[in-house]
Parts: sequence; structure tokens; C-alpha cells
Amino acid sequence: MKHIGRVGLVLGVLALGGVTGCKNEQEEQANSHRIAGTNFLADKKYAEAIKEYELSLQANPNQEKVWEKKAFAHLQAGDPAAAATSALKLLEYRKEPAQKAEVYRNIAGFYMQGGPVEKAEEYFNEALKIDPKDEASLGWIAEIYSQKGGARSMTAPVVPESLDKALSYYDKVLAINPNSANTYLNKRIVMLKYIQYENDQKDAALSEATENAKDAAIVAEAKARADQHQARAEEFKKQFDEVNKKFGELAKAAKGQAAAKP
Repeated sequence: MKHIGRVGLVLGVLALGGVTGCKNEQEEQANSHRIAGTNFLADKKYAEAIKEYELSLQANPNQEKVWEKKAFAHLQAGDPAAAATSALKLLEYRKEPAQKAEVYRNIAGFYMQGGPVEKAEEYFNEALKIDPKDEASLGWIAEIYSQKGGARSMTAPVVPESLDKALSYYDKVLAINPNSANTYLNKRIVMLKYIQYENDQKDAALSEATENAKDAAIVAEAKARADQHQARAEEFKKQFDEVNKKFGELAKAAKGQAAAKP
């Protein structure tokens, strides 16, 4: 009986040794492919880097930095969707809400670079679910609607609904941080576009009234629209002046602080 017990103990040790050997082999494969992937990444061979990182993660999926590097490689290869899939794995390692919000914000940044911006907005909103006062996410959503509204181009057509959303999101940022100079600057750009739009609409309405001078009903309706657009342009100009003044005050204060530094 004692002999049998010793045999069982020996078999158990052998079995444990087999498991340990397997784990060591997997870890070696994970390290080998990880190093190869990093070398390819340094050489900007992104497709090769991705393959090596995939093999490394097959051997050991619990590698936070490898998921991060794989996401970066996908992004550099022009595939933000694949980059997002890898980056989402980082949520497993981020325990604090602010850290999780940062992951979503970074993924949104992938789509800001490679599009579509609708996906960027989706992930910024995921960050806002965690932190409703996330200034960066609110500011970037405002930027998305600023672009959609045509504020970032002199020739782009105006989309009033998008400009309204941009202004709304900039106001949310300012409610959190009333001293955000960049937000005032960006809001000012949107308002200038809106003023131009209202003036153009006013001019178009007056032209319509002139072209139909013999039709009193058309003239009256066109002039009424012109008055509405004129009023809106004046209101936006008033708001623009207030925003411009605040931006100037903040810029002056920042310049004074910089000059005061030794």
C-alpha cells in the first residue's frame, strides 16, 4: 500500500510538472510574439505587428499593454473599428470611472481621425454616461456639430440644426468651466457662421420681395422673413460681442500670468 501511495505521488508531481511546462511554453510564445510585434511596430510595419500581437494574445490574453499596442497598430493601419475592438479590452484593466471614461474618449478619438464622426460621438457619449461633466467629451461633440453645421469652412453650407447643437454643447462646457478660453473661441466661430447665415437669408428674402414687387402678398411675407432674420442676426451679434469680450478678458489674464512667471 505504501508503494502504491508513492507511485501516486510521483504521478501527481509529473502531472504538475506537465502543467507548469505548458504554462512556461505559452508564456515564452507570448513574449516572443510580443517582442516581434513591437519590433514591427517600430519599423511601421503595422500589418505584421498586428499578426504578432494576435499570436501573443492567443498565448496569453491577459496582456494590457499588448492590447493597447495592438489598438495603436490598427489605428496606424487605417482601421479605427479594429482599433476600437482592441481598445475596449482595456476596460477590463481600468477600475476607476475616470479611467474607463478615458478609454471611451480615446476610442472616440480614433474615429475623429479616421471617421465616421457619428461613431466618435457615440463613444464620447459613452464617456459622458460615466462622467456627465467630462469637459473634453462635451467639447468634442460640440466640435462635431460645429463641423456638420459648416462653421469650420468659409464655403460649406450652413446647417442651422447642427449649429444649434454645437452652441448647446459649448454652453454645457462653459457651465462647468466658465473660464475655458478655447470654448469661447470655438463658440465665437459658430456664432460668426450663424450671423453670416442670418444675413444671407435676410438678403435672399429682400431679393425675393424685389423680384415680386407686383405681388403684395409675396412682398409682405418676404419682408416679414427678412425682419426675422435681421432680428436673429442682431441677437447673435449681441451674444457674439459678449463672448468676444469674455475671450479677450481670459486671453489678457493668461498673458499677464505668463509675463509674471520668472
